[in-house]
Amino acid sequence: MSTGYQMPQHASRMEPSTTNCPCSINGLQIITELRTVQPVVELGTVLDIVQKVYTHGKDVLQCQDCRKSPHSSYVMLPALAEQCLSLFEAVCIAYNITRGNMLFDPSVLAFEEPLPQFICMRSKTVLGQIELDERESVMLVRTLLGRNLMKILEVLETLQKIFRSLGKEAIEGGRCAGPATLRACESSVEATMRRFAVFMKQVEDNSGRSFIL
Repeated sequence: MSTGYQMPQHASRMEPSTTNCPCSINGLQIITELRTVQPVVELGTVLDIVQKVYTHGKDVLQCQDCRKSPHSSYVMLPALAEQCLSLFEAVCIAYNITRGNMLFDPSVLAFEEPLPQFICMRSKTVLGQIELDERESVMLVRTLLGRNLMKILEVLETLQKIFRSLGKEAIEGGRCAGPATLRACESSVEATMRRFAVFMKQVEDNSGRSFIL
């Protein structure tokens, strides 16, 4: 499934902000980390990366400097969300929640240069002092993935609202980037949200139960 969206070159080669806002640099650091992480990961690593993306996304959305320059940190968020989705799929395959690479092709990820696909290495699942059996492990993993997926969706939904608000401001007062450019940014967010929806639906169809517990 292709979204037809590629991360703009100026976003992947962005110069440091001239303000005190650290968001652009922080976003680039996460992208660099994703490009250098080993292709075989454990569940804990996936959850750590997703939490880092979520925290960064919340910081960006609350930053007034980023709102004044929406083509900097904002445009990284859909790309980071796409990569989280790729990590989610790797975990689902490892724990037999899905049985194949149904959705993702590195050539259609939102980065200018596709990031490597990941393989999740299954490990013992422990809750407190208790080691969980197969069924319990899958239930816990599904719950963790569901919660983290909703976190990233929360960031995307807020970002979509911000782009719409900025578009109205551009039309009314010309105080920010042009409406056409903002619509393109909003479209990239919508495309990523559609991929999240497709992912959730395909997991549900494969397992016969809802992804979110």
